[in-house]
Order: sequence, then C-alpha cells, then structure tokens
Amino acid sequence: MIRLSFVVTFFSLLSFACNGYAQPVEDTVVKSPVSKSRPTGEVADPETAPGPSDNEVMYQVFAAELLGSEGDLQGAVGKYLEAALNSDDPEIAMRATRVAFAAEAWQQASMAADRWAMLDPSSIPARESAALAMLATSDYVGAEMQLRELLALSPDKEAAWSAISGMLAQSDSPEKATKVLDKLLAEAGETESAPGYHGQSQLAARASNMDKAYDFAKKAAELQPGSVEFLTWASRLAFNRGDEEAGIQYMQRAWQVHPDDHDLTLAYADLLARNGQEEEARRLTAEMKQTPDVMLTRVLFELAAGDKPTAFAIYESFKKEAFEDEQEKHFYLARAAEALELKQEAISYYQQIEEGELFLPATARRAELLAMSGDLQAARNTLAGLRSLPDPAVVEQAWLLEARLFQQFGTSREALQTLDQALVELDTSIPIRYAHALLAAELDLIDVAETDLRWVLDKQPDNAAALNALGYTLADKTDRYAEAEELIRRAYELQPEDASITDSMGWIAFRQGRLEEAEEYLSLAWALDNNPEIAAHLGEVLWLQGKKPQARKIWQKGKEVDADNAALLKTMQRLDSEH
Repeated sequence: MIRLSFVVTFFSLLSFACNGYAQPVEDTVVKSPVSKSRPTGEVADPETAPGPSDNEVMYQVFAAELLGSEGDLQGAVGKYLEAALNSDDPEIAMRATRVAFAAEAWQQASMAADRWAMLDPSSIPARESAALAMLATSDYVGAEMQLRELLALSPDKEAAWSAISGMLAQSDSPEKATKVLDKLLAEAGETESAPGYHGQSQLAARASNMDKAYDFAKKAAELQPGSVEFLTWASRLAFNRGDEEAGIQYMQRAWQVHPDDHDLTLAYADLLARNGQEEEARRLTAEMKQTPDVMLTRVLFELAAGDKPTAFAIYESFKKEAFEDEQEKHFYLARAAEALELKQEAISYYQQIEEGELFLPATARRAELLAMSGDLQAARNTLAGLRSLPDPAVVEQAWLLEARLFQQFGTSREALQTLDQALVELDTSIPIRYAHALLAAELDLIDVAETDLRWVLDKQPDNAAALNALGYTLADKTDRYAEAEELIRRAYELQPEDASITDSMGWIAFRQGRLEEAEEYLSLAWALDNNPEIAAHLGEVLWLQGKKPQARKIWQKGKEVDADNAALLKTMQRLDSEH
C-alpha cells in the first residue's frame, strides 16, 4: 500500500525530518535539557565570528555559503566539511555540522560534529550533535564515546540521562542502543536508579516490548515521585496497555507536583475529558488563567459535552478578551470558529494573522477552508502568495498543498498538472517528485510514476517510502512481481514496523498466490494500523481462502474507520454483492 496524503503540515515547515534524527543541530541542542554551558547551538554572527585560518579555508567557507544560498545543500555540506577539517576553528566545525544536519547528510554530520567536539572538547552541544549523527550512521562505538563524555560534562545528571536515553531511543537498533545504555549505566552505578529505569523503559518501548517498558517506568516513577517526566511517561504507557485508571492516576500525580504548569494542566484536563470525567475537565480549565489556548479548549469541551449554548457563550467572551499577543488570539479564535462551524469567521480570523510563527499555518488553513467553501481559486491565490516568499521550504509546501486541494476538491489530473508546474520551478525537490509519482500511479501513468520514483531512489537509495511506492505500484498494476518483491523487501528491511510497507509485503505475496503468507503480513499490517485499504486487502485474501465471515468482519471494521473509502468499497462490491 502507498499513502496518497503527501502534504507535510505547515506546522513543521522549517524542520528537517528523517528517521527521527533530522532536527537541525541548532534545534537539537537548544531544546536539550543537558545544554547549559552557553547559548547552545547558536550560529555566531559572521561579522563577529573568528575568521578562517587561511585563504584556502576562507575560500571553502565562501563556496559553501554560495552553494547553500543557491539551494545546493549537498554541495554546501562538502565544502563546509572541507573547511572544518582544514581549520582549527570550532565555529567552522559547528557550522559544518549544522549544514550537514539540515541536508540529512549523516556521515558528513558525524565527521563534522566529531571535529567540533575535538576542537572544543568541553562543548555539550558538540557532544550531543556527534552522538546523534553517529547513531544515525549506526556507529554505536563512536556514539557511546560521545555520550560518555556528554555525561561527564553535564552539570545536571538527571537531565543528562534523560537526554541520552532519548537520543538512543531514536536508534534503528533498539538492541544495540540498549547495550550502550546498559554499559553507561553500569559504569556510573545507575542501573537501578530512577533515571536508569526511565532510560531502559524508553528503549524497551522503542523495541515494542511494552510490558517491560511499563515495568521500568513504574519503578522510575516510584523511586522519584516528584519527576513530572517520569510520571507522565508512566501514564502514557499505562494508557498504551489499556489501563486507563492507572494512566489517569499517574497524570494526576504529575499535575499535583506542578499544578500551576499551564501545559501540564491542559494535558491533564484533556485526559480527563477523553476518559469520561468531563465535569472535572471543564472545572479545571474554567479555573485556569484564561489564555487563548485555554479558551479554545473550553469551547471544545462544551461541544463534546453537547452544550452548544455554553460553547457559543465562551466563544463570544473570547472575542471580547484582550490579550498581549493578538496574533495568537486570532489563531485560536479561528480554530474555535471552525469547531462551531463558523467557517467564514474562521477564514476572517486566519486572514488577520500577517506575521510571526503562526502566519504559515494560518495561511495554509485559510486556503483549505476557502477550498472547502467552494472557492478553489481563492485558495490557489492564497497559496500563490506563499510562493512569493523567499523560503524554498515554504514554496515547496505551498505547491504540495495546492495539489492536495485539487485532489480533494478538484480532480487528480488537475493535482498532477499543479505538480508539473511545481517541478518546473523546483526540479530537485524530492517531496514534490514523490507526490507527483503517487498521483501518476493513481492515474495509471505507470511509466511516469516509475521514472519519478527511480529518480528519488537515485538520490536516496534507502528511501523506504519510495522503495515501497515503486514496489507496490509494480505489484498492483503490472506483472513484474519479482522486481516488485525485491523493492518491497528492501523497504521492509528498513522499516519493518511500517503498516503500509507490511501491507505491501502481504499484497505482493497475494499477487503471487501465496495466500497464507499474505494473510500473515496483512493481519500484522491491520494490527499496526486500522487503515480501510489494509482492511480491503486482508478481507480479499480471507475471502479467497473461503473465510468469508472473517472477511466481512474485517471489511465492516474498515467501514467504521472510513465508510467512503474507495478501495474498500470497490473490493466489497467486486467480491461480496450481498454485503
């Protein structure tokens, strides 16, 4: 199976995501609780930063900056790495690390960050960045060394252990990561400490051993009952196991530690509301300081309780309140208006957000609402405004969103034509090329889809999504089954817990007549994600094995998720005219 929802949300426009490692180095270190030695991860002002040590290094830095300004991140990475290796200036190594993170060039990031740590051995950000990059390249020996140094440098050991376990939890190999953590804990005598148990819990969860993860989490919470982090983690795991009572209790304990914590109180109230304690949730939020996000939450709680008059009353009160940040007020008012089905008011409020970090999500959502209201041209004009901005990432996402709107409210052919235009302007964009491939496959333009996906794989040979998309397309729409299976298996080796890839494993087995194997993979895919298309596939395999009652049951569950799913309805109509 391939997923056709290809637009990345505008809430994460400026982040770089890839296998959990892809925050730019400045984000990684700024957000880390370990980094306290200086304004970590900040890039020095070129006017005040130390200059390169010689002309060759200076040339390499200038060349890197030029390539970066032209959008050639890979080229910039190479030049910056050369400069870092030829210079004794840790500032240049830090810049090289940052650019390599942004380009998701993990091998180069590892080399640059290692150079940075060597030139500035007391830098916590350098150690963090090096450890992350080394984990991304499966260099567990190098990562272990960096984490050991990080722990020695960190003034707050509890925060350090939390950061270390968090980084290791992003690893592609939970087993190897667990060995690293166990070794570090044993060396520090922290194996049975609260931070030690918490770290072991995170890695057990990453390895999908939820029982073990919960046992460790409970020990951490009991040993350190004043830790909000440990209590909320135990709460999440309790809910994962279906133990709602314990989940609420752990969250309540966390809230009682810091009852004035705004975000924690909102999270606790939301948890109460979703688990049958609506009155208590409403009381908590009514007693909080009435910030824009709290007032939105109150509107949503009243609507969930079926009390529309009170929800409207809170909304009207919200409009009259004065807040320091009017942009934030308008954003949350717009969301409240949407919840109250006041679409035009929501559009108006989103339109009043003209700057700041909320500008992009507000503009994107306004375009969606305009399209939903039937004014697709106004939506396109709104997105055209975004494409006039200088940020290539924003331009890319604006094109992708316009294509998605055409797919939802126009035709897939118009969506494809939109991406044709986008590729004229952004011919090196992997997200746009990938989205173009998915639409081409949907329209049975197999040659176009294959060309696009092979272009992506030429740039990123281990792109599991592209491997899966090409393999599934060949399996579903051609008889090139051996080639399709090789591609899907490569994707599965990279991401064995991905539901869509697991579905593809089942589908290629089905296409080759291996029904029992197909059922095994498709059942696993369904357990990972109750997606209606997976239900269609699993039901078909069950049906052809004579398991018609089971097939109908799966199809019905798929309809409960999405009664209008085209793939599911088509399969049911083709096989079960009586259903």
